[in-house]
Amino acid sequence: MNMLLSKKPESIIAVGYEARACGVNRNMWGDEAKKLCPDIHFFRVPEVRGKADLTKFRDAGKEVINVLSRFSNCVERASIDEAYIDLTEEVKRRMDKRAQKELLQNTHIVGFDKEGRLEGLESWLDSVYEGDDFNNIQDKKLAVGALISEEMRAAVYEETGFRCSAGIAHNKMLAKLSCGINKPNKQTVLPYGSVQGLFSTLPVRKIRNLGGKLGESLVEELNVEFIGDLVKFPLTELQNNFGDKTGHWIYEVCRGIEQELVSARQLPKSIGCSKNFQGKTCLDTKEKVTGDHGDVGSKIQSTSATK
Repeated sequence: MNMLLSKKPESIIAVGYEARACGVNRNMWGDEAKKLCPDIHFFRVPEVRGKADLTKFRDAGKEVINVLSRFSNCVERASIDEAYIDLTEEVKRRMDKRAQKELLQNTHIVGFDKEGRLEGLESWLDSVYEGDDFNNIQDKKLAVGALISEEMRAAVYEETGFRCSAGIAHNKMLAKLSCGINKPNKQTVLPYGSVQGLFSTLPVRKIRNLGGKLGESLVEELNVEFIGDLVKFPLTELQNNFGDKTGHWIYEVCRGIEQELVSARQLPKSIGCSKNFQGKTCLDTKEKVTGDHGDVGSKIQSTSATK
């Protein structure tokens, strides 16, 4: 059964994986989605003040966060259904034991999947545990992290009934990127040695923080298509074109390096609410502005109360 969430029958706000496989996305109208996926089911989301009420989804997210927090003291909730988890300390405690393939039933390894998931996993684990140089040690940490992630996802499913995907890597950018590679209900490890191979065919705008104007500028000004193409540009050139701070950030990001730490936070930094005023509803009088300002303010207040 294909499932889809909708605020109104014609306004799509979230799409299930089954429907996505048929080409349905959030930018479509209901009728258009029905043509691509005749078996699709629409579920109406409750509304408050004309906006979709996502309270149930926020509450479900809290349930998942509560489970994840038992595995780490550093969990950063990024959105309703997304979180970053720093497993450094837990990994250190378990580094003396080898990660066994039998316990990594849902794990994929970027750069090692060509012969199949299991074969790639076995090949990677053998290479990881054959030496003790810096790269081997770093990959061992990822292997242990993958083992813990399997345990976390199993706990989430057992206690909440929700399935989730995960990305295991050495920084937030790579973890988010790898998380989306084998959805749904799978997890993906991105070893640092596989980064450039992945980046050689990964569009610039697929990288976190490069989906907007900055990513567009990189593509147009430097005539590049893939994030890996940026490696050929020296640091000075990137800084000359995009400023010292941003240029340095780009120089590191295209090499898979990111310095942003996971911040222990289970509440969002900010809460926003927006409303469009078109045609007859345009704000052309002081009274209209005052009335709708209060409405939006009340919406923000009620949303913050559910956090």
